[in-house]
Amino acid sequence: MTIRPTPTLLLLLAGLAFAMSGPYAAGRVFLLGGDSPLAATSEEAGFKQVYKTEYKINGADAALEVYAADLPAPVAAQRLQTALRNRQLKATVSATDMGGSGVLSTKDELTRMVLQAAGSGKTMLYAVRQSPDAAAKHAAARASGETIDAQLPGIPPYPGARLVHHVEDKKTKTILAVYKSSGVLASVREFFAQNLPSNGWQPVFPGGPMYRRGPMNCMISVTPSQQLGELTITVLVRHSSL
Repeated sequence: MTIRPTPTLLLLLAGLAFAMSGPYAAGRVFLLGGDSPLAATSEEAGFKQVYKTEYKINGADAALEVYAADLPAPVAAQRLQTALRNRQLKATVSATDMGGSGVLSTKDELTRMVLQAAGSGKTMLYAVRQSPDAAAKHAAARASGETIDAQLPGIPPYPGARLVHHVEDKKTKTILAVYKSSGVLASVREFFAQNLPSNGWQPVFPGGPMYRRGPMNCMISVTPSQQLGELTITVLVRHSSL
């Protein structure tokens, strides 16, 4: 099975990155080399690793591991929880009919896990490993009101928008940035339609939301947030050859 950095996968990573900036943000040094504690444990639980890569999450190094199991989600989650407990690892795993989530922490790393039912009795396990210190620095910067930007190539942020989280695939140079902003949908879309061409981005269709600059493609999505009067601006940049 081959896993590629799709928008859905990057959104999942961004969500995990946001969760990692919460109460678990405290720790020591991130060790990317070698297998994680989850690798051997998941194999015992019936999972097979199908993808592994290095990412940057909110500007800090991280790793993504993806596993698959020929098991229903509740059974897979229960087996994973048992395997972690048998190895005396500090971890929690919850399960529902559609999947679940979990946290695995060691003195050096924090791993956030999401289990998703994949149909026909199969389950996918997505795990993001990161130094708790790296997550803590980003959380502290946000709490202090420091302005943080994803530094997207030739794509200015919408005025007044705040960057919530961003993810970069270090191998493919795929970048996902998620912003929150007040404003009107049409005004935000018009801002990008006016400002991207002057930075070399040409619309694939008149008015966007897809743009192209050399080998790079950009897709901009603007949607209402759950909070009244707030918008979510999602910017995905990737090379067209991938």
